[in-house]
Amino acid sequence: MVGYSYHQSSCKTEIARICTQDYIANATVLYVFVLDEYRNALIAESEGVDTSSPEFTLKNSYRFSQAQNDAVLALHAMETAAESFGLGTVILGSIFGNVDELIKLLELPKYTYPVLGLALGKPDHLPAPKPRLPRNIQFFDNTYDANPEHIRAGIDQYNAEVRDYYATRGKELSDKAYSDMTTKKAIATDPLSKGFDHAKQQGFDLER
Repeated sequence: MVGYSYHQSSCKTEIARICTQDYIANATVLYVFVLDEYRNALIAESEGVDTSSPEFTLKNSYRFSQAQNDAVLALHAMETAAESFGLGTVILGSIFGNVDELIKLLELPKYTYPVLGLALGKPDHLPAPKPRLPRNIQFFDNTYDANPEHIRAGIDQYNAEVRDYYATRGKELSDKAYSDMTTKKAIATDPLSKGFDHAKQQGFDLER
């Protein structure tokens, strides 16, 4: 895992454009967390491993997944530490707005791939926490409670909480606000164009 820290406004402005979120350019500090097998590949090469041969497995799906997990854990640790000091944090999945441009901007070498962004700064105010899904449909004892009636009841409750939360902010949503957003994501075709083709261009073979 590697983290990139951005203080210069020009870099943050470019990332804000990629994310299509203008406020990112004003973040005090912006980190982009990147899974990194490039460094390990260099070590393997120095020990005589041919990285173009089948015996080189750092580029395969298991290693990709593990490195991705490491990057997420590192981000979460930084987020927790920052918030313990009273800083505000925003996790940015939107860095995937244009993966090609982001890879070029960060000058990412082969066997690296962006995972998530994290913006840090002093909050102007402390907003009320956004509602979360009911715990009884997120946490289970021993086995997953897959009873559809149980899950749907929790979602109905959450739909109402989300609607009320946004109503206090002057935004009117339907009585099925969360369900509507989730359904929209479920049939969206735009993510298909993001896929993992960019990972292949970075040298990863996720079919193995």
